[in-house]
Amino acid sequence: MSNRPNIGHPNAVDSSQESFDTAPEGVSPGTIDPPQQHPQNPQPPQPVRHLPPIVRGQEDANGMPTVRHMQDEQEDEDEEAAQARQSQKTRMTAEQGRKDDVHVGLRAKIAKLPENEFGVTPDDLARVCNFDNRSSPSLLQVLTGEFGGVEGLAILLRVNLDTGLVRVQGEPHEPHLKVKKQQVAPETDDGSKTPLPLPPKVNMTAVDKDARQAVFGGNLIPPPRSDTIFEMIWDTIKEDPIIKVLIVGAIVVLSLGTAICPSEGYIEGLAILVAVVIVLSVTAGNDWSKDRKFKKLLLLQSDKRTKVIRGGVKDQISSWDVVVGDLVEVVVGDEIPADGLFVRGNRLVVDESPLTGESIPVKKSLSSPYMFSGCQISEGSGIMLVTGVGVRSSGGQIQELLNEAQNEETVLQAKLKQVAVLIGKIGVASGILTFLGLLIRWAISWAQHEMPKTSTTCHASGNSETLARIQAIAEDFVIGITVVVVAVPEGLPLAVTISLAFSMFKMIKDNCFVRHLDASETMGEATCICTDKTGTLTENRMTVVKALVGDQVYYGEGSGEEASTVAAFSETTLSTRVRDIFCEGICVNSNCFVKISDKGQPLFVGSATEGALLVFAEKLGVDYNKIRKDVTKVENGTWSFSSDRKRMSTLVQPLIETIPMEGSRGRSTAHSRYRLYTKGASEIVLSLCTHIVDAAGERTSAISASDISRIQRTIKRWASQGLRTLALAYRDTDQSLTTFEGQNKKDDPEHDLVFVGLVGIKDPLRKEVPGAVSICQKAGLTIRMVTGDNILTACKIARECNIMFGDGIALEGPVFRSMSEAEKISVIPRLQVLARSSPADKHTLVNLLKRMGEVVAVTGDGTNDAPALKEADVGFAMGISGTQIAMNASDIVLLDDNFVSLVQSIRWGRNVLNCVRKFLQFQLGVNLVAIILTFVGSLTEGTSPLTTVQLLWVNLIMDSLGALALASDEPEDDILEHPPHARTESLLSLPMRQYIGLQVIYQITVLLCLFLGGADHWVPYKREWYSEADLVGSPTRRASTMVFLVFILMQLSNIVMARQLNGQLNFFKNFFRNKLFIFIIFVIAGVQVLVVIFGGNFVRTCPIHWEEWLICAFLACLNFPFVFLGRALCNLWRNNHGQAGGKWSFNVTAHDAPPKHKVAAVSPHSAVQIDRSASQEGESPAMSTMDTAQLTNPRESATSSPYRPMHRTGNRWQTVRSAVVLMGALENVRKDTFAPKGPDQSFLENWIRFRKDVEVLPKKNGVTRSSSSLHGHRGGQ
Repeated sequence: MSNRPNIGHPNAVDSSQESFDTAPEGVSPGTIDPPQQHPQNPQPPQPVRHLPPIVRGQEDANGMPTVRHMQDEQEDEDEEAAQARQSQKTRMTAEQGRKDDVHVGLRAKIAKLPENEFGVTPDDLARVCNFDNRSSPSLLQVLTGEFGGVEGLAILLRVNLDTGLVRVQGEPHEPHLKVKKQQVAPETDDGSKTPLPLPPKVNMTAVDKDARQAVFGGNLIPPPRSDTIFEMIWDTIKEDPIIKVLIVGAIVVLSLGTAICPSEGYIEGLAILVAVVIVLSVTAGNDWSKDRKFKKLLLLQSDKRTKVIRGGVKDQISSWDVVVGDLVEVVVGDEIPADGLFVRGNRLVVDESPLTGESIPVKKSLSSPYMFSGCQISEGSGIMLVTGVGVRSSGGQIQELLNEAQNEETVLQAKLKQVAVLIGKIGVASGILTFLGLLIRWAISWAQHEMPKTSTTCHASGNSETLARIQAIAEDFVIGITVVVVAVPEGLPLAVTISLAFSMFKMIKDNCFVRHLDASETMGEATCICTDKTGTLTENRMTVVKALVGDQVYYGEGSGEEASTVAAFSETTLSTRVRDIFCEGICVNSNCFVKISDKGQPLFVGSATEGALLVFAEKLGVDYNKIRKDVTKVENGTWSFSSDRKRMSTLVQPLIETIPMEGSRGRSTAHSRYRLYTKGASEIVLSLCTHIVDAAGERTSAISASDISRIQRTIKRWASQGLRTLALAYRDTDQSLTTFEGQNKKDDPEHDLVFVGLVGIKDPLRKEVPGAVSICQKAGLTIRMVTGDNILTACKIARECNIMFGDGIALEGPVFRSMSEAEKISVIPRLQVLARSSPADKHTLVNLLKRMGEVVAVTGDGTNDAPALKEADVGFAMGISGTQIAMNASDIVLLDDNFVSLVQSIRWGRNVLNCVRKFLQFQLGVNLVAIILTFVGSLTEGTSPLTTVQLLWVNLIMDSLGALALASDEPEDDILEHPPHARTESLLSLPMRQYIGLQVIYQITVLLCLFLGGADHWVPYKREWYSEADLVGSPTRRASTMVFLVFILMQLSNIVMARQLNGQLNFFKNFFRNKLFIFIIFVIAGVQVLVVIFGGNFVRTCPIHWEEWLICAFLACLNFPFVFLGRALCNLWRNNHGQAGGKWSFNVTAHDAPPKHKVAAVSPHSAVQIDRSASQEGESPAMSTMDTAQLTNPRESATSSPYRPMHRTGNRWQTVRSAVVLMGALENVRKDTFAPKGPDQSFLENWIRFRKDVEVLPKKNGVTRSSSSLHGHRGGQ
């Protein structure tokens, strides 16, 4: 077998001096230490040694310099090193002997125990793996001395450190801890073969799982105890001073009334107390339901994906199912799910800052084996033995103390809190004025020796007139307090909470898991999305469809090549030697594995790219499981993929014979102890190669310029077809290379590589993504693709999904980094694709966008994406491909990694704001009517039109029931046809304020007319319908009942109309979509009927005749046409005065956009250059003679980024918004190379309409309007 020189050493010799190249690890060739014999090789002969140079160094006793040879010094050093090695070996042998003795004793101990018992207690494990004593040497002594190290602890826990948990006897409750070996892939339902051999399906039996959880506990941290409804009621009473005062007042009224008239004087006070209890109970019930929902979400957040080894097979399970004794595999980006001990690993570094607060990386090894839950893996990978789970783990104990439901105040809640404080002040003032007015009337009646009006209708003998007057003052005081209770809008924060909770659970069904409470509402304000490509825009269903090996290109299914040129991959396509090296590199230089789903189908766990390569290797006739078992990986010989290096390498002791080098007799792997396999970004790996293998596998030759040019052309051609390209290479060496830590690039082991081949991977675009992107553009959001892929691949996908269009540009990460901040800011408005970007580029882009006034949403899946996810206003992590660190840094997790789910989150985010605004305009109308009616009625008649109990019923409708009804609305169909609501805009828009005004005008007019004599004089009735008591007084109980009934029925019409915002006139749009809303409407109406009929003295009502019911209902229904006409007139006024909140205008100013020649200078990759200015010569002459800015009536100071759709002004744009959204879309439609890219496919039709509308517009002041740019602004509110 021929040998080859050592590539790792520049001074390598040829085969005649091959003995010098077989030096052991860590010893350079040419030293006097005899080379160690390789297990598979005979001892090579010692070379002839020449006398080394003379060294003059130390002096003797006479001052004469001594003369020694380097060989003599080397012999002395080698002798000392040999003695040290022998001493260390002796110590290790003795230590191993002691461990073996301990292990024998432990095995004997565990053999005597029943199978469901273990040789160690939870307290023992807590003592072995203690976070507080992690740095103490005594802790390691306890582990090694008492328990025989990790191996001894594994014996006591009945676990095999190689295969994981073993199966215990017993009938399993679950269908999986059978180890079923299956080498042949089964047929699927459609008769096709699965792509890979199915691994055995392994899990614990329920018996083993239950036994371990019974002894050591489960890995589920229970949420904190929830308060009961009664505790919530009591807390509200303790914390709300107004409720306290109201209760005290009710007790005073109850006492005085009972003293004055024992038969019925207690009714008013008791009714107030009962009403208070009902209001508090309903409010507490809402809070309790909300609390349970948030506790459930909090519990779901603790569930994480965890990779374990059970029965010798890797599997991915929920972290809740991890038990003590499990072997857990952790890699970069993972969060440690439980406490445990390091078993083996590769450069494992842990960030313990979640527990210590110090961001100092800690290396893990057998001498420092302690791993704690909640910490994160920052480098490397490893296997750990679980020793503590749940509340017995370090992170679990801290989490149990901090595990409270989300109660942080959101931005929207802060805004509403300010509104509530303002309204509350108005309510307090109204309550004081109401009480003062009633007090003045009481004083006047006392001065005139008249008895004041009270709820008591009788005066028992012996009761003094003084008590009656005191009772009147108490009742007046209670009414004043009740006005304050009604006026303070406690329902505003409740509406936000209910809407957020409702949206969060609905979003889970849309594959969006909200981690932070305010993320939903923030997403409703988003103006820009920076999205990944792989898995988000594409299906992440990768297939190798092309491969280049040497000078041969091979095609596979789905490559798009013509049938005559397609040759399916097979083992006869490549030479055996090339195929073996190719496939060995694919199989061992990978972290991906296959697990079996519940349906029996194989699922990739890990990188989809690596999964595609494993399928490719299977097509070449290779079993990746067998190769992984046969090939020995070198400890600490894995360099994981990172966004900075863009490659991954693994050092192994190879099985496959190497390919001879050109110009030498070659060498076999028998004399090359190690082989480094590398895969990564094609252009980067290619730059590290010095040799290339030919397709026949006969030799490797120095890579030439023509080879590099040919490969680069192939990369560009495949990238332009939308394929991801990946290069594979290897390097044979005699050194372990494990001293490289990735901190010094000159020590990088990936150099002098042999180029093996190139693969083209197809990742199809999700079919629904182009439509989703267009919806986002309609909604006023700018989409930017930020990816690490080749720029040609990125641009291809970006055009297909409508992200790249018009004069948008694409930049590469290195070019973006080289630009100054001013240049970046000038280019960003036109930037649509950022390719070959690093996480730092993404973070910089997000930061600049936020500084430019954008509300930014960002997607990310990698550990290094965490800074950008934190920086963004809303961070989206990928639930399938994302790391745990990325999820922890995010606000929302996309459970299906789909961009469409992100669009759904925008809908729900906007819906949260819409629901709150609906409730706001409803409650403010009710508030103002109740306050004005009570105040005016008290001053004019000396008594409130609405009693305390009636006002509390109104308060219940306004706050709890109204919030529940309006906050549970689902998004409207056209919610994404409007621009986002700016953070600086008022919650109350102009149409909302006009609506509230219309409600107050109509309701106050009707109610005051009824109260001030209208019910008694204008509404006909017959005296026999009522008793004498119902018709006495002013107003009579009959009139008060009608006022109360009409007021409540008006609120039913109010709550129906309040569902429509922004001046919509169809009040019953989507009325039957919200079943809860309809149910609450019927509940309010039903309770009101019962209250009127059976309320009696408790509510101060009397039954009225059915004709009067019809009159009351008719007055309430007149609210609909009144508001309809009023809103229509308001809409007309806003349109005529440029104040309409329509859908769109578009701001494109020539001076804002960066010059195209500057953009072209920094990047040659850009879309077709299209000028978006409004003066498009030859395309729209009407536009060149019109000032479209005057058409939309912009403000002089209004500015925005060039591609930001804004609120439009003027109703002509509603039918032609497509023409204004994307001015460059006309060019795209007319060019053969582009499909229509605008968000509306009817662009041309709308464009024609738009031009006709413009041409018929009159001149302003007799002057033709013209402009070279199209402006817009957010319409007045």
